[in-house]
Amino acid sequence: MFACTTVGQATQEPSAPTTKRVVAIGDVHGDFKQFVKILRATGLVDKRNRWSGGKAHLVQLGDIPDRGPDSKKAMDLLMKLEKSSAKVGGAVTVLIGNHEAMMMTGDLRYVHPGEYASFKDKNSKARRNAYYKKTINRIKNYAPEKKWPQFDKAYKQDWEHRFPLGYVEHQLAWAPTGKYGKWVLSHSAIAKIDDTIFLHGGLSVKYSGMSIAEINTRVRTELARPSTLDKMSLSENEQGPLWYRGWAQSVESEEKQAALERVLVAQDAKRMVIAHTPLTPVVLPRFGGKLLIVDVGLSAHYGHGFSALEIINGKARTILEGHTLPLPNDLQGQNDYLQAAAELVNDRSKIDSYVTAVEAAKAKAAEAAAQQSGEATQG
Repeated sequence: MFACTTVGQATQEPSAPTTKRVVAIGDVHGDFKQFVKILRATGLVDKRNRWSGGKAHLVQLGDIPDRGPDSKKAMDLLMKLEKSSAKVGGAVTVLIGNHEAMMMTGDLRYVHPGEYASFKDKNSKARRNAYYKKTINRIKNYAPEKKWPQFDKAYKQDWEHRFPLGYVEHQLAWAPTGKYGKWVLSHSAIAKIDDTIFLHGGLSVKYSGMSIAEINTRVRTELARPSTLDKMSLSENEQGPLWYRGWAQSVESEEKQAALERVLVAQDAKRMVIAHTPLTPVVLPRFGGKLLIVDVGLSAHYGHGFSALEIINGKARTILEGHTLPLPNDLQGQNDYLQAAAELVNDRSKIDSYVTAVEAAKAKAAEAAAQQSGEATQG
């Protein structure tokens, strides 16, 4: 379906070698079936989920877990593809997202019940009972007796509801020494391939002076010691590479575009590819194509958006189901692209809503600028 040309071996930092075909896929969020569907549509795996991408380079931008039940399957597949792609000269680069960081720091707010169930085995009841006993002992050792709950049948039933079978195994697997925690720590927060940088949230002005190697080392070091993290940590900070939404949500003003270009210059890059913020069900270009958002809401939780980014010989285009669209290099082209994409998707409402919101934000910004200019003139 797609021609495969020479691809360098994947290196996480500071950059990967010159590559002819790169495919970037955003957040999976536990939707294994939809993830496989996009892998097949991009020609990267066959019907038996074996690597078929030849010398292509897959970049998955993180947020594999949470919100859906099958992130374990998706991670296991990626582990397999990392090895099998390398055997034929291809590459798979998996980046760290904020939800991987959440798993490693014990933030389980968005874990789907099916995730815990997927970790169950024949010894799960015994492990959970042992964990329950440890919990009771911890309460008795550190809390005054008058504050102890009543350790009766109702208490245990409530506790078991909060800690279902598979919970203990899930936690062990996501620990820094566990199967998936160790795997995450082998990855990077940011990767550079040719003239493009890839990361989950975005590289903010605040951290643009750091090198790729420095960012990756710091994120890995922090996640390896999750109990020491706070909101000032790079992997937890809202301006950090795992959480930043500024480039996805800000008005596309000349000032913001200039700031983005300064960040790119600092990294010797021409383009930034991010995920994390699903605004449309197709790859979304912003700032004249300097920024590309590949979180298309792939999972069921976000509506099964279906699109991936493909870069061939430096030229970017969107892969839709059965179609490809070149990505624009200017602001006018962005509008034309979105109109064309809207005709190809099953539900264009999210694209139309995004275009309307952008136009409203631009009008509001222009009105504010005109008012400020008028006030300055009167002064």
